[in-house]
Amino acid sequence: MLKIFELLCNFKTGNILKGIFHFIMVAITKEKGSMPKYLQLSEWLRGMIDKGRYAVGERLPSEIEFSRMWQVNRNTVRQAILQLVNEGLVIKKNGVGTFVTSRNDDLLKYSLKNITSLTYEFSKRNINTRTLAISKKVISTTSDIAEKLMLGSDNRAIQIKRVRLGNDIPLVIERSYLSYREYKKILAMEIPDSLYKLLVEDFNVTLERSIQTLRAIVLPDNDAKLLGVEPGFPAMFQESIIYDENNIAVELLHSNYRGDKFIFSVESGKFSPMDLK
Repeated sequence: MLKIFELLCNFKTGNILKGIFHFIMVAITKEKGSMPKYLQLSEWLRGMIDKGRYAVGERLPSEIEFSRMWQVNRNTVRQAILQLVNEGLVIKKNGVGTFVTSRNDDLLKYSLKNITSLTYEFSKRNINTRTLAISKKVISTTSDIAEKLMLGSDNRAIQIKRVRLGNDIPLVIERSYLSYREYKKILAMEIPDSLYKLLVEDFNVTLERSIQTLRAIVLPDNDAKLLGVEPGFPAMFQESIIYDENNIAVELLHSNYRGDKFIFSVESGKFSPMDLK
């Protein structure tokens, strides 16, 4: 029966299949036992998306169409689609419909081995990069930010908030913090996609090393809205402190990465037997 399910995923359900679809779904339900029907339906949809039968950017059939096709109520269909919304595979647009946004094999691998620009990482994968500027302003920082930026008695910093898009899909929210005393000229500048390029070329900064920390979070409402996902959507928070060759902090960067779009890679050194002592 799983083979039948796999074969079914190789066809986009149309009028020819509607007559036999209910029979096959009943058989699949029996085979999968106690698995809730909405999970079985979301699994089928996931398979259709992964196989490209529903392409990225394509509008899915409506809840009414799916409920007729599957012979289930609309609430079951809604739960199945919500499952994929939470996984970041589809997005619901009020009054328009549900659209495919990605496939499971579209995850971006992001290496933490070296200081790198998101613009460069995207370009390596032939992803069209676009940056949406949200704000650029002077703030009085918290004690935590002031300490990490080594601001001293002047706790003012420049905060640059941006949304980074790949192939027109919002992927990352970045909040960069720079010393106002050293980088106040940046307020009058247009920020390119790569902030690091600006720092290196216009401020003659050497980006020598960084300390990066990661933790899982759920997106607050405002950030979820900017990334086009539901509030509480899973994300990865990354804090990066970039230092120059004199070990002086240049930038504190807070980034929220969509949890369904990225894989983080870390290269480790050789294991030492001394660690066992």
